[in-house]
Amino acid sequence: MKDGEELIGSWKLETFELRTGEGAVHHPYGEALTGYLFYNEDGFMSAAFMAADRGPRSGPELSEAARVSSYDRFMAYSGPFEVRGDRITHDVEVSSLEAWIGTVQERWFKIDGDRLELLTAPLSVGADTPVGRLTWTRVTKGQARS
Repeated sequence: MKDGEELIGSWKLETFELRTGEGAVHHPYGEALTGYLFYNEDGFMSAAFMAADRGPRSGPELSEAARVSSYDRFMAYSGPFEVRGDRITHDVEVSSLEAWIGTVQERWFKIDGDRLELLTAPLSVGADTPVGRLTWTRVTKGQARS
């Protein structure tokens, strides 16, 4: 099997947590969240996720507070990916987080059946350097809305 072939497909986000070196766990988008991760055979990926309690806003205009809340509760990025062993790199070309554009986001992955676990390199979050852990479940058309 070619490196990364088992990643190809659609994945639904189950959990996202940041764990500090001291063992504290934080959920930056809340414990209830939703999102998808796509890896295609052409070597491109796309990820988008948000707090699950986001919903439609009433009216066509967003207040400044609503814009800030929307920004803080949604993340998306995409670009080419490459797999080497249990390591995957995402070359970020498009991102809702401007600081990520043009960067390489490195992840370590493990697949167990239809479950994917991604671990980030240590992140700079204030004085902490937590590691992100995201778990995903493989989905196919008709399964996604649950």
